[in-house]
Amino acid sequence: MKPTTRTSALLIAALIVFGNASANEAAKPASANASGVVVKVEKAIERGAHAAASGVERGVKTAASGVERSAKAVARGVEHGMKATASGIERGAKATDRAAHTVAKKVGISPASSASSSK
Repeated sequence: MKPTTRTSALLIAALIVFGNASANEAAKPASANASGVVVKVEKAIERGAHAAASGVERGVKTAASGVERSAKAVARGVEHGMKATASGIERGAKATDRAAHTVAKKVGISPASSASSSK
């Protein structure tokens, strides 16, 4: 082999070896960057799952408190309705009594005497 050919071959071999070495070194930071990205993605997924679970938990608590408030409101509504019904019945009875007295006065019969004579 001629010295120039031999030198050229050594130069080409050195370039290939150094080229591979620099490629390996360049690949290491890329894989380190890739693993850093993977870690960040994993952490983001964990935070997202935690946030979703927290949201579901808060939703359940809110729904439970809404049901409780609704039950209390229904109870108050029923109580108010019962009072209104009792008041209406009482007012109706008083109005009927007044009307009976008015009719009895016009006819000339006292309501107390008509009740005792019908016995």
